Amino acid sequence: MKVFAVIPCFNSVDKAYLVANECLKYVDKVICIDDACPYSTGKIIEKNIDHEKLKVIYHKKNKGVGGATKTGFKYALDKGADIVVKIDSDGQMPPHLLPKLIKPIKDGKAEFMKGNRFSSIEVASKMPFIRLIGNIALSFIAKLSTGYWELFDPTNGFIAIHTDVLKKIFLDKLDDRYFFETDLLFRCSLFDVLISEITMPALYKDENSGIKPLKEVFNFYFRHIVVFVKRILYQYFLLDFNPGSVSIIISFFLGMLSIIIGFYHFIKGSITNQETELGIQILFLVLTIISSQFFINFIYYDSSQKPIFRKFKLIRN
Repeated sequence: MKVFAVIPCFNSVDKAYLVANECLKYVDKVICIDDACPYSTGKIIEKNIDHEKLKVIYHKKNKGVGGATKTGFKYALDKGADIVVKIDSDGQMPPHLLPKLIKPIKDGKAEFMKGNRFSSIEVASKMPFIRLIGNIALSFIAKLSTGYWELFDPTNGFIAIHTDVLKKIFLDKLDDRYFFETDLLFRCSLFDVLISEITMPALYKDENSGIKPLKEVFNFYFRHIVVFVKRILYQYFLLDFNPGSVSIIISFFLGMLSIIIGFYHFIKGSITNQETELGIQILFLVLTIISSQFFINFIYYDSSQKPIFRKFKLIRN
C-alpha cells in the first residue's frame, strides 16, 4: 500500500522541515503545502531537504488548514495513494507514531485513524489547562454533531484515512478553515466509516494557536448546529428510519408544544396579570419531562447503536 503524508504549512518555518524530514522515514511520499506563508516555509523545506519523495506545493492565496489539506489529499489521490496521513507542521504530532497510525488501516481493521490525547491522565495533564478545558468542550460538541461518540478526541488533526473513503465524501464540500476535522467526520458519518484512535502525547511548547476563541466561538457553535441538523435528517430520515428516528420526532413535537404553551401563557399572564392555571403548569411540566426523556432515548440510541453498526458494516464488507 502506498502511503502519502500531507503537511499543511503556515507560520511554522522553524519546525516544518524537521517534521517533513522525519516523515520521509515512514511514508512513500511527503506533500508539503505552503499555504501562502509569509515566511516562505515551502522554500525553507526545499532548501533543507533534497529528496525524491518530497513534493512542495504553493498556494498563491491562503486557504486555511482545511484548504491546504484538501490540496494535499487531491494530489495524493491523483498519484495513486492508498492511505493518506495528515500531520501538522508545528511539531505537536510526533512522526514516529505514523506506523502505528497506519497499521490498522493496512490490516483492514479500520478505514480512518485518529490520534487521541486523552487516553490517560498522564498524557492529558501535559496539555495547558485552558486548552484542555476547551478541547474537552469542543470534543463533546463534536461527538453530538457528528455522531462519533466512540471517539475520545474527535477534533484531533493527526489522521490517517484510506483513499477509498476520500473518493466518496466530496472533498470540495469540506470546510477550508479550522472546522475541517469536524466537517470531515460529518461527511464520514453519512457513509458509516469506522474510525479508531491511537494514543499520542500532548506536545505543547511555544506554539500559538491561530484560532481566536472570542471571534470563532459563535461561528463554531452555529456550524455544529448546522452539522447536527443535517446529520439527523440524513441518518435518521433520508438514509434510514429506526427507533432513534421515532424518539427524536416525539421529542421534537412535544418539546415544541411545551414551548408554545409556556410562551403563550407567559405572555397572557404578563398582560392580564393573572397566574397561570395549575392544570396548564402541570401540562407544561409533563410535556417538558416527556420530551426530555425521548431526547435522552435518542442520545442513547445514537451513542450506543451507531458505533456497533459501523463495526459490523466493516466486518461484513
